[in-house]
Amino acid sequence: MNYEDFYYSIDCKFPYHDKEAWKKAVDTSLTVGGDAPFLVLHEICRVPASEKLKKENHREIYDYWKKSFSHPVQNILETASLTYINREELSDEKALEILEELREYPMSYNAMKVVLFACANEQDLVEDKYDEIASEWSNI
Repeated sequence: MNYEDFYYSIDCKFPYHDKEAWKKAVDTSLTVGGDAPFLVLHEICRVPASEKLKKENHREIYDYWKKSFSHPVQNILETASLTYINREELSDEKALEILEELREYPMSYNAMKVVLFACANEQDLVEDKYDEIASEWSNI
């Protein structure tokens, strides 16, 4: 499966309530490679308002994702991911720090989206930083 097909298979239809299916989505993201595991993380964190998901189930999905592979970006995103999952807000200052750390991992767009959606972005500073880094990566 290529990235685009994988994207459309889970975008706005992540199987939060089907353990076998969400495990398969995580596992498939690893074979697709690139930024796909962080696409899955974004879907895990960003549960639609129409979905009702118990906190412990939400955390189980996240824990499975985290244990499925090892990448330095996972640790960088831990605070943002858990803040997002717990429906709290990351401070814009912390979000900017995390984005700066992610700058060292080109093409991690979905990782940056987790950070962007986990904060208030009250003055658009976080979105501006996201755009700056994404633009830098597009020139690589």
